[in-house]
Amino acid sequence: MKISKRILTFSSLIGCCIAFPSFSQEQTADTTQGNVTLTVARPSYPYATQVKDVRTGEYFTVYVEDPQLVEKRLKAIENIMPMVYNESVQNYINYFLNKRPSFTKEMLEIKQNYFPIFEKYLAQNGMPDELKYLSILESGLNPKAISRSKAVGLWQFMTVTGREMGLTIDEYIDERMNIEKSTDAACKYLKRLYNIYGDWDLALASYNTGPGRIKRVIRSSGFSNYWDLHPYIHPDTRAYVPQFIALNYLMNYPTEHGIVPAKVDKQPDAAKLYINGYLDLKTLADLGGMDIEKIKKLNPHIKKNVLPDYVRNYELKIPAESYAYVESNMNFILDSASRRKNYSPSTLVESSNEAVLASNSGSSTPVQTSGNAVQMEDGSFVIGRKVVSSEVNGPEYEEEAESNEREVKTTSLTKRVKKYHKVKRGEFLNKIAARYDVRMNDIKKWNNKRSSKVISGERLVIYVTETQKVKSSTVAKNEHSGKSSGKIKAVYHTVQPGDTLWNISQRYDGATIDDIKKMNNLSGNTVRVGQKIKVRG
Repeated sequence: MKISKRILTFSSLIGCCIAFPSFSQEQTADTTQGNVTLTVARPSYPYATQVKDVRTGEYFTVYVEDPQLVEKRLKAIENIMPMVYNESVQNYINYFLNKRPSFTKEMLEIKQNYFPIFEKYLAQNGMPDELKYLSILESGLNPKAISRSKAVGLWQFMTVTGREMGLTIDEYIDERMNIEKSTDAACKYLKRLYNIYGDWDLALASYNTGPGRIKRVIRSSGFSNYWDLHPYIHPDTRAYVPQFIALNYLMNYPTEHGIVPAKVDKQPDAAKLYINGYLDLKTLADLGGMDIEKIKKLNPHIKKNVLPDYVRNYELKIPAESYAYVESNMNFILDSASRRKNYSPSTLVESSNEAVLASNSGSSTPVQTSGNAVQMEDGSFVIGRKVVSSEVNGPEYEEEAESNEREVKTTSLTKRVKKYHKVKRGEFLNKIAARYDVRMNDIKKWNNKRSSKVISGERLVIYVTETQKVKSSTVAKNEHSGKSSGKIKAVYHTVQPGDTLWNISQRYDGATIDDIKKMNNLSGNTVRVGQKIKVRG
């Protein structure tokens, strides 16, 4: 990992970063030189001084505290990781206060957009909570940060290391910019480094410069303690741990030094969709009445305006303010956006059909229901793809004369099959439901579960619908209690505004797009409003 460009050259500026005190109060000390007694004024802590930010030119009034008090405060916040106080740490505290107060203030204003996520994954991986401040040093809490050495994201992964940690990095997606996935990967990587050295300072140094370099310095110097190695390592890495400790301090005691956030920046609430296969985000945005830039901001890891064909159950965030409209028109919007052709939003009409909700993701739990969506503890809303059971106005049935068996070839027969699923580590109920294409609430009902939580090894009963191809005459006999009536009941559907072959096929068990096209001699996928098409029989 590389130090952020925003704070890369700290060490070269340290010599000029200590401000002169204001002597509103004074302490004196007497020293004697020969026969002359000199009285030297010393500052009374805390004292105020005005500083100018080196990047923004903004002026701040900051307060300088007694170094002994700073040391006590560092000890007070020390939990698992050592918070050493020395001259190097004090120099970087002075730097952030006197040269970069605007940076410290900005981090205070935006940290709540990221820290709850960091804290969650650090806890899941059994890592020190203090590590949440490392991303401030790495990227300035910018998911799209790119260093001069091409390290990317909040945690500044290089391409090789990112892929090694399981992150997808290609022309469509760069999960180094995915807040959740990159944080989980950083936790696992830091745990690996700690297991090598058994020392958090060395683990941090290795995160910055690579474990190979630290091992070589240990071998060449004969030292194994970070502060003993300090003079021997690269200057950038030499600055890394003191900067980390300084930022820990200032994030915990900013107001004591006069750094107060003007306002807390909070990202808007997001809803989550789970996507399978190609999706045009521009079409999704147009049909859902959303701003494509807002979608891209919520999903910084998506590099283009499309999701590729290979994605399965891939989480996509959309503005929560748009969830009600998208949810009520889910079939049409997702069907249209999954084609490589844009559709006009003017053809979209709202449907009154009931929606099916996706469940919560990760370890979050539902805390509030709003409309047809569930609000999670992290403020996000989770909605799922609608499953429509029948046409709003009802399907049309007509009886046709029984045809020759050679003409009535086959039809689709659906049946419900009971299956069992053994929960694997890391699985959640919503992903299991998506795998079997069933509703999460149905799985809970089938298994007498009140909660959405599942545990590794748990055995779940799941009923799935399977389709078989059988002779149409056999189906007719089954529909008439085993007695052939000599007639086959056909089902017709009148195309409504917003209908496509895909969402029509979803409304009738066993119907497929290919079957509908064959029964109606359709060569393309286009249907017209008012058109009467056969969907069964």
